Amino acid sequence: MHRYQIALLFFALGIFVVTSFFIFWAKKVDEQSLILKSIESEYDSIFVFFSNNIMASEVSDCNVTYPVRRDVNLTTEVENSRGHLGELVYRSLSELLKGPDDVEKDLGYFTSLNEDSKVQKISIENGVATIDFSAKLNEGVTSSCRIQAIRSQITKTLKQFPEIKEVIILINGELKEILQP
Repeated sequence: MHRYQIALLFFALGIFVVTSFFIFWAKKVDEQSLILKSIESEYDSIFVFFSNNIMASEVSDCNVTYPVRRDVNLTTEVENSRGHLGELVYRSLSELLKGPDDVEKDLGYFTSLNEDSKVQKISIENGVATIDFSAKLNEGVTSSCRIQAIRSQITKTLKQFPEIKEVIILINGELKEILQP
């Protein structure tokens, strides 16, 4: 009977050790996910700016654009490839170039950016974001009001981030006569 009690004691001790390990491991996984969440981003959503023909019906200023919230999901792997702010800028511009969705359109939102415009390069240095777009952005843009709206959409979308103080818009690497009527 003595051997039986010792075997039962070791069996119980083994269960205790295995259970403790799994509890410790689960706690470590939870701690790691909390750390990753805190590292990821202080932003869980971003804003993109569009014109709105309902809200602006009494406003004649072409620079007036309105924020629309978009959720972002930054992963550490993707963020590390561009840096935290670079990834936020890239995601913001990607959402801006998608334009308003059907619900947003029903609410009067519209974009002045040409469909199929692409971001070719993003550079952020000393608070200045330089964004190089494809030529499609400027294609067929002739009215000064539309030019102001395009600049407002891009600039306000990027200046939502306090680190960005100035926005420079390039097309195919060129600044001269960009978005001019």
